[in-house]
Amino acid sequence: MVYCGKASQGCQSCRTRRIKCDRVQPQCTQCVRVRKQCPGYRDQLSLMFRDESTKVMQRAHAQWGVAESSEMGEPSGSSPTPTSPSSSRSRSQMPKATTPRSASLAARGYRTPDGMRRTKEISITPVDRAVRFYIEHYVIGLPDEPKAGEALRGMKWMHSHEMQDIMAAMGMAGLANLTGDKEMNTLAKHHYGLALQTMASLVQRMPGFDLEVVLRAVVMMAMYEVIRGREEPVSPARAHIMGGAAILTTFLNLRQAPAEGPRGLLQMCFSMVASKQGSFQYLSPEPNAVIPTIISTNLEKPLPAPFFEWLSVIDKMASKHDVPSAELLKLVVKFSQLSALVRSQPLVDRHPTTSSVIREALEINDALESWESRQEGSWAVIEEHLEDVFPPEAVFEGCYHVYEDTYTARVWNHYRWAHTMVNQMLLESVDLFPASSASLVTAEQQERSLDRIRRLARDTLVSIPTHYRHPALQPSHWDYFERTKSGTGIGFAGIPTLLFEVKVAVCAPGVSDYYRRWALGMLETAYRDTGMFQARALAGFLRKMLDDEASRSASSASSSPSSVGEGSPDTRGARWTP
Repeated sequence: MVYCGKASQGCQSCRTRRIKCDRVQPQCTQCVRVRKQCPGYRDQLSLMFRDESTKVMQRAHAQWGVAESSEMGEPSGSSPTPTSPSSSRSRSQMPKATTPRSASLAARGYRTPDGMRRTKEISITPVDRAVRFYIEHYVIGLPDEPKAGEALRGMKWMHSHEMQDIMAAMGMAGLANLTGDKEMNTLAKHHYGLALQTMASLVQRMPGFDLEVVLRAVVMMAMYEVIRGREEPVSPARAHIMGGAAILTTFLNLRQAPAEGPRGLLQMCFSMVASKQGSFQYLSPEPNAVIPTIISTNLEKPLPAPFFEWLSVIDKMASKHDVPSAELLKLVVKFSQLSALVRSQPLVDRHPTTSSVIREALEINDALESWESRQEGSWAVIEEHLEDVFPPEAVFEGCYHVYEDTYTARVWNHYRWAHTMVNQMLLESVDLFPASSASLVTAEQQERSLDRIRRLARDTLVSIPTHYRHPALQPSHWDYFERTKSGTGIGFAGIPTLLFEVKVAVCAPGVSDYYRRWALGMLETAYRDTGMFQARALAGFLRKMLDDEASRSASSASSSPSSVGEGSPDTRGARWTP
């Protein structure tokens, strides 16, 4: 199958007359105006993805001056037959193989040493290549997405002309990162700009547009910002998420959103909070610390006022099944606000404000423990283990989770990153504020925090196949993970948050280097697979942390030979400064 680019979407009559078709259903206006029966519109997917093998071979044979036959010598379209002498002669008439250099010249229309003139090689355009990359790396096989290209035929959004530019922009951004192609990067920005114009035009017609198409396009524009990457936080991505949430809220208030509308709004709110927390870490000179020793002067603004209006909408409209996620969202928001506080003002040991921060962290910790203990039934998590079935680099220790659906799986990972960081905050308060924390964070609480962090780190790694399909996995492996039913709508939308969650999990104190090295391999693979800048950046953070810990261990071993072999050092107080 070859991706053949964006075909004309007009009806056959308008294409024949070479006039613009407005594609109105069931008959275009041009046909109605001249009182002709509109022949209808073509299947865009079948036009975009066609089997061009025969045509390409025919053109190649015509260029070579070879009789019309296939590689094995049979006439085109015939059934396979044993090779005959005549077929051998046909192959002998083909020109000798050229060197890569002469083949390159031939492809560009140069005369090769054998004296034959070669026409320009048929090749796909950058847009074709980018859309194919997007489909292969951000759609096919991901959770809640089609397992094969043929399944895309039934996807309404795939046929929408509003999606073409943003698909191209995402693919181009990923390819530009992987290849360093500056022209591809410029093209990505161009198509992204076109996609923004298209969305602006659509939103002006609200609510007279297809909500599914618009929301998917909005999420894809946020993903473009994450893929492209930059030397600053991904605030433009959050701006798109906010826009999508505002659109969805409008439809909810008009009672025109689908039944799962509140769930979609919940996902956007969770993503915004995780993105905000990720920016806190990214902006800090201590990106693995929850309580920084250096106060941020360029801290981003708090969550916007509309965010809390969305929480009110969720409270009113969330289904019974989604109530636990609504409860968790409030706790995660509370922690994010506390995290912003400790980054915006210096905390001093023995000061009342410092004690107040530690008390609030303990309260959030207790509330999260209570939330976890109440989850049962459809919110239960089942862990399964299979020996020697999965590639070890793709499935952590051969273990994977089974959830009610992928939405539930995402919510559990939001719980994990938030609870991990709360416990890390408690441990860091012991190191930084010994007097203030002495009566609040007991030795027993410290051990519980370390144990919980290690468990949450393992659970996060085990959860990965539910959210991201490692390229080493085969379709036969997917069946195990697809016991978790669909439930999020857009599979790739969960990848950026998953990468952040993995980084939080393995960079926390007390987590073993074995976990960290496995996670580093996963992050590096995710970058090579998708070209997502965020994966490369987070892998860099983790690699630097491993290198620094190795240097400290080597220095400690050289200065204290007797300590060699006594086990890994206590990493509770370890801080990495780039």
